[in-house]
Amino acid sequence: MKIKWSSKVLASALVVSLAFSTASFANAQSPDSKKTEQTNKVQKEDKSFKKKEKQKKIVVKSKVGKTIETRLNSVDSSITNITKSIDLYFGVTEDAKVDKKLSKKATSKKYNSYKGKLKADINKLRAIDKQLVSYKKKHKINNAEFDALATKSKELQNLAQAEIQRVKDLAEQASTPKAKSEKTNTTGNTITK
Repeated sequence: MKIKWSSKVLASALVVSLAFSTASFANAQSPDSKKTEQTNKVQKEDKSFKKKEKQKKIVVKSKVGKTIETRLNSVDSSITNITKSIDLYFGVTEDAKVDKKLSKKATSKKYNSYKGKLKADINKLRAIDKQLVSYKKKHKINNAEFDALATKSKELQNLAQAEIQRVKDLAEQASTPKAKSEKTNTTGNTITK
C-alpha cells in the first residue's frame, strides 16, 4: 500500500512539475497566442490525469460489495503479514539481501511453508473472482464496483505471485554459502585468504 501511495504522490509531483516547466518554457519562447494554447493543453492533460485517478477510486457502497471488499482487505493484510514474516525470518536488509545463512533443509521447509500460505491466498482471491463474476450477472447496477474489486483482486494475485518468487530467491540466497576468496596453486591444493 505504501508503494501505491508513494507512486501516486510521485506521479502527481511529476505532472505538476511538467505543467510548470512547460508553461515557463512556453513563456520564454512563444508569442502570447501560443502561450494560452500551451497552458490550455497542460490544463487538459492535468484534468484528464485527475479524472483517471478519480475513476480508480470507486467507493463501494453496496452490501455485497462491502463484504467482498472486507474479504479482499483481509487477504491483503494476510499477504502483508507474510511478507513481514519472510523479511524477519531471512533477515532481509534494506537493499534486499539476506543477512542470515541457513541450511538447505531449513530454507526449503520455510520456502514451502510460505509458498503454501501465499498459494492459499491466491486461491481465496480466485474464489472471490468467481463470486464477482456471478454477482455481476445478478446485480447489473453495481458493475463499476465489481470491476474495481476485480482489479484489486488481480493486483493482490500478482503481489502474491511476486512474493512467491521473492521467497524462492531469498531461500536460494540463504542456503548458498558466501564465496570466499580461494586460489588453487599448481599442485591442486586450495589456499584460502
